[in-house]
Amino acid sequence: MKNNCLMLYGKKFLLGIAVFCMLTGITGCSQKEEKEPEQSPSATNEAAVDYNEDETSNLGLWARAMGSVLIYLNDGNPYYFGGYQITEDNTAAAGNILSGSWNINNRLDLLKQINTLLKTGDRMNYRKEVKEMNAMSKKQLKRAMKQLSGDLLIHYQMVQYNNENWQENGLLAWDMCRVSHLVQWGYVAGYLNREEAQALIEPAAAKLKQHFKNWEEVQNNWMDGFCLFANVDREAANTDYTNRKALYQKLLDAQDKNHPLYDDNLFTEEIIPVSGITYQTILEELEEEEKASDTQNKKNSDKKTKSSEKGLKFH
Repeated sequence: MKNNCLMLYGKKFLLGIAVFCMLTGITGCSQKEEKEPEQSPSATNEAAVDYNEDETSNLGLWARAMGSVLIYLNDGNPYYFGGYQITEDNTAAAGNILSGSWNINNRLDLLKQINTLLKTGDRMNYRKEVKEMNAMSKKQLKRAMKQLSGDLLIHYQMVQYNNENWQENGLLAWDMCRVSHLVQWGYVAGYLNREEAQALIEPAAAKLKQHFKNWEEVQNNWMDGFCLFANVDREAANTDYTNRKALYQKLLDAQDKNHPLYDDNLFTEEIIPVSGITYQTILEELEEEEKASDTQNKKNSDKKTKSSEKGLKFH
């Protein structure tokens, strides 16, 4: 009999605009009501539990906890790496979601987006906005905030909130958890194999381990980052934020202590890489593509120059 933690993973992806919005927290879609899944997956004490992980590494556990709320929000199973059974329909749907929400249409696009999240992500603009606000006097800032309304006011209120509560770590978990979302959807879409997907979690997990103490901090940082990105008022009732917060609490309460989804020991234990492959090797594909692109651009430029020089001789 299948484990309870796999009850949901056979469901097909939701293919509407709601899924596109929920995957990335797209501004403008974020105010739509998010539907809570009917069941809460949990692990059991059965001896054999299929987490779909490389058992020599703990990166699968990192990835599942990082992506848990959004995977569950989309009717997936956060106890199963990838969230969904790999079927023809699910693979096509994952590709459609990545394309529609992230403009990811192939493996290289996926690696580029993951690399961007690791290096800069939304936290780069957040830090710029914090710097600009800090450069203003209290009087100037108060006057400027009074002139704002609607989403713009909420946005800058959330910039202030994240800065007051997280400082330089603002939006860090927001970006790193989205790495988990991308590698899991990319795995189901067929752009990565399981070991590659889990290996790519390592630098994101390392950042979380360095800057946070436990999963409570990570999930709160992720949700606060979502509020800034999607212009959601943390203090308002019945929002996408309150729904995500409730789902996190539901998953937290449902977890079995023998099979925890949110294992805080990960923050004090060493990260165990996937055997036989590294995230650096995978991301080197981007450097190779950049070199090939530079070479092609140089060839095109040389052809254009020669053509121009040839043309001058006819005058």
